[in-house]
Amino acid sequence: MKKKTNTSGVSESSLQCAGIHELIDWEIVQYRRAVGDHRLDLSKAEGRCVAWQDAEQDFNSHDLAAMGEKWRVEYCGLICPQRNKCLTALHFLHSRKTEPLHKVG
Repeated sequence: MKKKTNTSGVSESSLQCAGIHELIDWEIVQYRRAVGDHRLDLSKAEGRCVAWQDAEQDFNSHDLAAMGEKWRVEYCGLICPQRNKCLTALHFLHSRKTEPLHKVG
């Protein structure tokens, strides 16, 4: 059986995220925090309490795409315990032409 390769010549089987479940959980927490902060900002700007659903809809229409990529770069580059040996993280970070991220902690 032949391994599939993508356009960069890396096999697709080796490009599977080593910590996908942790990444998804972490992104959910980041999303909820971002929508909550956005809700607070909207409430202050409008002088009333904005409903969560309204803040979420506004956040999704303006900020979600940029934030999703930012969160992925942050998680893969700084947080994931598998970041040193995960080819997905390396491929993702290099293909996005991001600034080098340094290990913390």
